Formats: sequence, C-alpha cells, structure tokens
Amino acid sequence: MITQGRTLVVAADDARARLFEEPRRGGPLTERSEWLADLAPRDFPDPGSGGIHDRMGYAIHGAATVKAADKSARDFLVRLVARLDSIVNEQDFDHLVIFAPPRALGMLRVALPRSLRQRLALDQDNDRVDAGPEALREALSALRLNAS
Repeated sequence: MITQGRTLVVAADDARARLFEEPRRGGPLTERSEWLADLAPRDFPDPGSGGIHDRMGYAIHGAATVKAADKSARDFLVRLVARLDSIVNEQDFDHLVIFAPPRALGMLRVALPRSLRQRLALDQDNDRVDAGPEALREALSALRLNAS
C-alpha cells in the first residue's frame, strides 16, 4: 500500500504513453511529457497508404500485419520500460503505477526489470492513455481504495 513518497503514474497502450508525477499520495498529477518526447512507436508507414510496411518498404498483409503490429507494440513497450527504469532511478521515485489495456499491461509486466517490479505499487488493465490529469487522479484514488 502506498502511504508516502513520490509516485510515477504511467498511462500507456501499445503505441503511446503518458507520464504523470504525483509528489505525494492524493496530490495533484503533473504530466511530464518531456520525459518521453523522443520515444515514439517504430512502425514503417507508407506515406501514401498509411499501412504498415516492413523495413524494406514492402507492404505487409494478412497474418504478417498482425505479427508486425505485435512486434511494433512489443518494441515500443520494451523501450518504454527501459525509459521508465531510467526515470524512476534518476528522478528518485518511490512508487510506480501503471494503467494500460490488458494486452499492453501484460507485455509491460513481462518487460519490467526487478528494480521496477519492486516499486510497482498498483496496476490496472484499463486504457487511460487519453485521460486528463484529474480523471487519472480519480482513477488512481479508486484503484487505491479497491486495493486496500
């Protein structure tokens, strides 16, 4: 149970992530977009079609599209976890909370190194990547109540 300390709140899906800092339990959430400014998913869109293409520029169809999308999601989430590890250590966060849809949350859990797993206070399989700070704060409060 989180009682004191700074918390890094992550709202992510398989292609996007947002980070929020909670300086104290129940306090306001401040979005920290600068910490992820250079982290973007790596797929290979064709400027004309908007579809996914392989590294050589060939269009990917059918089952291969799903595999490419899975790989892109996994690559993004692994890079996100590496960034989270750096941020948590450099910024001296005490706790980590993650909101992500079930598939992305599962990938994140698998990718978390032990140092982050030890600080993971709560997680929820819910897509909140588009939630504003106040809505996310309310969701965090409800999550904490349910975890008690």
